Amino acid sequence: MQSLQKIRRYEFILIAFSTIIYVIRRLFQVASRFDSMVTTAELNKVPSNVIWGSLRTYDHVGNNNFPTIVAASLFMMALYIFHYMTFPRLQERKFDSTTFSYLFFIIILCISSVQIFEYLKLYIRFKHDSHEKIIGLKVYSQYSKLLVVTNSIAVFVIILFYEAFSQFYYFIHKKLKDEKEANFQYLDYFLIATISITMIFIALFGNITSGKDFWHGAVRDLSFMSICAITVYFAQEAFYKRVLPYFSSIKSKDFQKGIISFLFINLLGAISGYFIQLLSWLSFRYVSLGFHSEWIFQLFILFVFVSTIIAFLRKVFSKEKIQLQTQIVSKSAELLNLRSQINPHFLFNALNTLYSVSLKENAEKTSDGIQKLGDMMRFMLNENHQDRIPLSKEIEYLYNYIDIQRMRIDENHDIEIKVNIQNSEREIFISPMLLNPFVENAFKHGISFRNPSWIYITLTHDTQKLYFKVHNSLHPKQENSPEQENNGIGLENVKKRLELIYPNRHTLDIQVSDNDYFVSLIIGIY
Repeated sequence: MQSLQKIRRYEFILIAFSTIIYVIRRLFQVASRFDSMVTTAELNKVPSNVIWGSLRTYDHVGNNNFPTIVAASLFMMALYIFHYMTFPRLQERKFDSTTFSYLFFIIILCISSVQIFEYLKLYIRFKHDSHEKIIGLKVYSQYSKLLVVTNSIAVFVIILFYEAFSQFYYFIHKKLKDEKEANFQYLDYFLIATISITMIFIALFGNITSGKDFWHGAVRDLSFMSICAITVYFAQEAFYKRVLPYFSSIKSKDFQKGIISFLFINLLGAISGYFIQLLSWLSFRYVSLGFHSEWIFQLFILFVFVSTIIAFLRKVFSKEKIQLQTQIVSKSAELLNLRSQINPHFLFNALNTLYSVSLKENAEKTSDGIQKLGDMMRFMLNENHQDRIPLSKEIEYLYNYIDIQRMRIDENHDIEIKVNIQNSEREIFISPMLLNPFVENAFKHGISFRNPSWIYITLTHDTQKLYFKVHNSLHPKQENSPEQENNGIGLENVKKRLELIYPNRHTLDIQVSDNDYFVSLIIGIY
């Protein structure tokens, strides 16, 4: 498979070759049309002195060949600078003086190309009498400053279209190169051959309009369709990610921000679409048409409708996929839990026996620990497999876990544990076992009996969101520690579950330094 660098080198050769073919063909076509018009006038018995007298201001080389060749050369220079020098810098986000100088030079080249062509180019048409009989030839120009502006924009749009098309091919080429099967290289060769044949076909038979017709046909239609496609894509993306997740709480700031961004994207697309039509009108000097607000309104409504429907369809189609993925993750977690449990009912009976013995022996601290451990196991067996549980049960599990950990820790020896959990006045439901893995991680890595240690746990909420923070000291484990193999497995499981259960409704921020570990989790609970 060819390297991308080699393809880009041959690419410009193909562009230059196609452009030369196109220019030569156009020059011959105009020359042939000129001879045909003179012959037609002579056949209609127009005197030769009348024919050539009307053509005395016309120089075929200076008014056709020269502006065509110069305009094509300047266009190729602008395309080369943008494609090979400017766009790579834009991809690398190098928004420096060099990049802006390139862009400015490209704009100057586009304007110069159109200015030279339109200013020097002269056209020929028949003169007719009142009976539509040919009585001579007329030389005229279409030049106007307004036409230079509109056609310069069209030239730059053509460069952008080519860049978009080439970047799409580069993307396909990269994906094909990443495939391990060797036969995919033939598909890349097929694409290269197809593109080459298409460009040569356009050079031999295509026709890029000029003058007032530049903003009619392919340039206008492709520009308008591109704006429609781009607008609908970004609008439905904004509606799907920033509006639908907050539909149940339309008064929330997140919902309002999402709606504003969604409407703004559609409005910007409608204005851009109207601008394309305006350029088409201006190229024919329809400057008296004024501002057509109904055009913008109609496009705006169309974009809103289409993007909303697409977003809802994405929601419907992705719901089953998310449910399936959630079930897979839940079953995997359930399997891991079952593997880690050795006959839980036997352990329950054993714990009850130990609890009774500890009460008879007046070992209150031991009996309390056994009771909390039993409550935790009951939670794991009964609550952990449900889709949603009351926040109060999750908090009860946290307290039991923290209390058991405290039983093995002497907090008087440079170990500080602070827990601040806000009581809820209303029933809040969350997915189980989303909070405790962060607390387990804090006790696993944050407690050392040799160095000062601390763990701070905070859980608060308001009407819309749940705020959970865990901040602990960090102590490196020994290289041969048995806990090393399991590091991060529980946290990765939580991250996947958050992405599946709370898509676009949670924020997880983890900050790690040499001495401490900080976790901030925000979940939408509306």
